[in-house]
Amino acid sequence: MKKTKHIISGIFLVFIFAFAILLAVLPKQDYSQNEKRVLTLFPAFSTEALFDGSWFKDIETFVSDQFPFRDTFVGINAYYNLLTGRNGSNGVYKCDDGYLIADAEKIDFARTERNIQIMSEFAKNNNLPAKLIIVPAPGYIMDNVLPKNHTQYHDDEIFSVAEEKLDGIELIDLRETFNQKKKDTQLYFRTDHHLTTAGSYVMYEQFCKANGLNPVSDFSEKETLKDFYGTNYSKSGLWLEKPDNVEIWHSSNNYEYEVVIDDMTEKNTYDSLYFYDHDKNMDKYPVFLNGNHALVSVKNKSVTNGEKLLIVKDSYAHCFTTFLCENYEEIHMVDLRYFRQSTSELIQANGITEILYLYGAENFANMSDISWLR
Repeated sequence: MKKTKHIISGIFLVFIFAFAILLAVLPKQDYSQNEKRVLTLFPAFSTEALFDGSWFKDIETFVSDQFPFRDTFVGINAYYNLLTGRNGSNGVYKCDDGYLIADAEKIDFARTERNIQIMSEFAKNNNLPAKLIIVPAPGYIMDNVLPKNHTQYHDDEIFSVAEEKLDGIELIDLRETFNQKKKDTQLYFRTDHHLTTAGSYVMYEQFCKANGLNPVSDFSEKETLKDFYGTNYSKSGLWLEKPDNVEIWHSSNNYEYEVVIDDMTEKNTYDSLYFYDHDKNMDKYPVFLNGNHALVSVKNKSVTNGEKLLIVKDSYAHCFTTFLCENYEEIHMVDLRYFRQSTSELIQANGITEILYLYGAENFANMSDISWLR
């Protein structure tokens, strides 16, 4: 018995020693493609950090992030949870038809009401017509593929609060249209929370209908970017799931655009709505307007109708805007997570004629950044 214990202890010590050596000699990664996040590198030492305990916490995070074969162990743990009946324990459900769908978030309805009040007052103060698009959560629309045991999504309650509290803003409700279209259209990516290009086009059609616009419908070319692994894939640890494809639809109008991306510290100008450098990454969604930035302005050089739209948004707006810019002379997209200047001054400086608020349902309900709208 003692010999067996010694053998087990010896194996354990060899295991620990081997991984300590690997941790020391293997190259360190500063970014995880699978998890789409920055990884912790070895922390700088300071006497202050040593005595307040923060250095040891940073060491613990460093070891966790740089642990040898970390992705392999994360994947093993994810599939173990799945096989032992804990589907969704990591915040993402493995669903039918290859979908990975995030669990429902808790909703702060007091904050939801405050967000609506701020939006309504901002539109009134700037004397502009305004519309609101709330994109339903994938789990709410795609309930037919969810596992039987899942938490309840709160989209209906969010829409009810919006319908009751909105003042002077028109709500564009996508729920009925999406529930009809999901039968023959893939609205959401299977590994990501965003709408597919087809789903974004459905949303674009609904906005055009509400705004008296003619949606572009003639597409001369459709490109496909393969092997897109989205945010739900990254959260899940289910590394064996199949990737998505990202489609880019080119209108036969062949309009010319000027795209200005302003990160508040740096401003750059481009002549394309699409940023193909992202095709080399696992996350290809930023191919549309280069992902999240404080301010993105799109000028259609071929349209001179004087219509200039401000979109206050999250990332659901990116693919959608590549369609909508066909109908407007200018579109200015503000992301309040990063934009800290006066939005009213932006409106005055650019002659904005209308406002669109566009958010995913749970983000719309819970976000705190709307307080920067001034």
